[in-house]
Amino acid sequence: MTKSKKTVILAIIILFLVYLAYSVYFTSKEGTGSFDDFDINSTANKNIKVEVIQEKGFTSNQDGGVTFFVKDKKGIEKKVTLGKELPPGINNTKTVTLTGHSHGDYFHATDVEPD
Repeated sequence: MTKSKKTVILAIIILFLVYLAYSVYFTSKEGTGSFDDFDINSTANKNIKVEVIQEKGFTSNQDGGVTFFVKDKKGIEKKVTLGKELPPGINNTKTVTLTGHSHGDYFHATDVEPD
């Protein structure tokens, strides 16, 4: 095998490994987001896809809202407070998209959509 063929094959292998590492890093945990992307000093609403922790259940608040727990792609668990009733299907879904902002120890959601 000539030197130029070896160089081409090596370049293809390196490019494939770079692509594989990129894919694994950015698509881990079914494409869920990270709470690290939120600034706790900002009240601007952003979307984040997270995994619902069904085992911790859903708790109704006195004001008609709901509290439940979620986990991001890094495994960080947060309590979510929603000021309205849950949309149908949340109890049976694995992931949801939250719209809201982070307050450090909890996430204030203005909207929740099942995925």
